Amino acid sequence: MTDANVTDAIQQVIEHAVEAGVRKALNLSDVTNRRLLSVNDAAIYLALSKREVYNMISSGALHSVLHGKRRMLDIRDLDEWIERRKKG
Repeated sequence: MTDANVTDAIQQVIEHAVEAGVRKALNLSDVTNRRLLSVNDAAIYLALSKREVYNMISSGALHSVLHGKRRMLDIRDLDEWIERRKKG
């Protein structure tokens, strides 16, 4: 292995470790790396029950995308829902 290859490998390990550390410190999961989330993942993201998320979809408070038989929610819509409910 050349010095350049070793340096690249070490750099990748460090980047991965830093990213994992930041995610842990910020309490982020792989859920936030995707744009569309399942109802279960959306419920986790919002700290709500799946039933509450389904009720919000039914009432029109949240929009969903039908993918086959699965309801998917856009993470940007979830973030907007959170922003609308913040008290300032």
